[in-house]
Amino acid sequence: MLRRVLLFCCISSAVLTDPPCVIELECAECLPDNMPLVASHRASNGTVTAEAGDELVLECRGGKFLAYPLLATLSAVCEAGRYRVARDGTLRHLLELGCQENIFEDVLHEVEYCSPPLQGRAYQLQTAHGAHHLATLCFDQDRGVATRALATNSPSNALPLPQHRDHASTRSLLGNFNQMFDSSTRNAAEKLYSDDVSTNHRLREILKHDRFTFADQTLTSAELLSTHYFDDQYMRVAKFVSNKVAVWRSVATGNLHHLHRDVAKFMKMSRPHTVVNVYAGTHDVLSLRTGHTKTKIFLKPERFPVPKYIWTVVHDKKQEKALAIAVLNDPFVSVSEIREAVFCESACGSVSWLHELRRHRHYESPVYGLVFCCNVHNFTRVVTEMPEDIVKNVPVGNAGMLTDLYT
Repeated sequence: MLRRVLLFCCISSAVLTDPPCVIELECAECLPDNMPLVASHRASNGTVTAEAGDELVLECRGGKFLAYPLLATLSAVCEAGRYRVARDGTLRHLLELGCQENIFEDVLHEVEYCSPPLQGRAYQLQTAHGAHHLATLCFDQDRGVATRALATNSPSNALPLPQHRDHASTRSLLGNFNQMFDSSTRNAAEKLYSDDVSTNHRLREILKHDRFTFADQTLTSAELLSTHYFDDQYMRVAKFVSNKVAVWRSVATGNLHHLHRDVAKFMKMSRPHTVVNVYAGTHDVLSLRTGHTKTKIFLKPERFPVPKYIWTVVHDKKQEKALAIAVLNDPFVSVSEIREAVFCESACGSVSWLHELRRHRHYESPVYGLVFCCNVHNFTRVVTEMPEDIVKNVPVGNAGMLTDLYT
């Protein structure tokens, strides 16, 4: 009997005579810091399950195993809920079979419509045929936030990009000083987005003289490109800190979560019919009313802003249809401010594939992150982080709206 559990390979033999080996790809605590690819078994819903006696092939693409520094590929047999390594017969927990380095890379790269002071980045995986590009970002190195990211539902999530060239990658002044995002900016972002307690303490220090009432709201971090936008084997590529932003917890677990699920399902259901590109990004800085004024919220001086909007554009280039969806990251917005905050006439009610968002009509509630859906041309007039040229061939009006699921 196969059983899906949160912690893999930890089932007592008293419970099951021959337990399977289960790898939960979404469970960060369950996996090595640098998880290898499972080349022999396919994942289903973020889980790889191997029956007792199955042999798994693990690969550290472009690197070596921590426990076996000369090997990039390793075979192991599922035995009693653990892994019997073929080369030496050792029974090991998967946590011992991590790679020396992350198999995924976050590198500087040329990205279309991303010019200085913005910095182009790519998420990639090294293969025998070169780099396999899974996502791109347009990153504001000076402010410490991604303004736009891109993923696709094409086979293996492959983006048709040229090979990475260091000398052609553009950097901002601060980017040159840091050499790469992977230095001080990355370290600062990891500290901010890995510790909600410290982040919220910092936020309260910023506003301590304004006596701001948070009403039990706290900040957390969320992904722009969801892990669910990628095939199961590639889900962890979305964990790079350059893909994270500060979001109110009720928004992150509310409508942003529902939106990610709906878009991921749309990508999967559309794959047999067409290639869909998904852009995601941030726009504007959240301002909180403190007395008679408003204070823009940065987690460090003029850096790491709390975005006012977190947006997604789903674009079918073949059919030339698109939909822009914005989430207002402001649970404190007043009724009188909503009209100004919603900068287009929302069409969410007519988008049939937004199942999770539409189920309880919570998409209209600011506490969960007010959501509105726009024609892309109306959207790009306001959200300049999404270049108009990308969707220039999408018809204006309802003819260009991506409202129905492909069947």
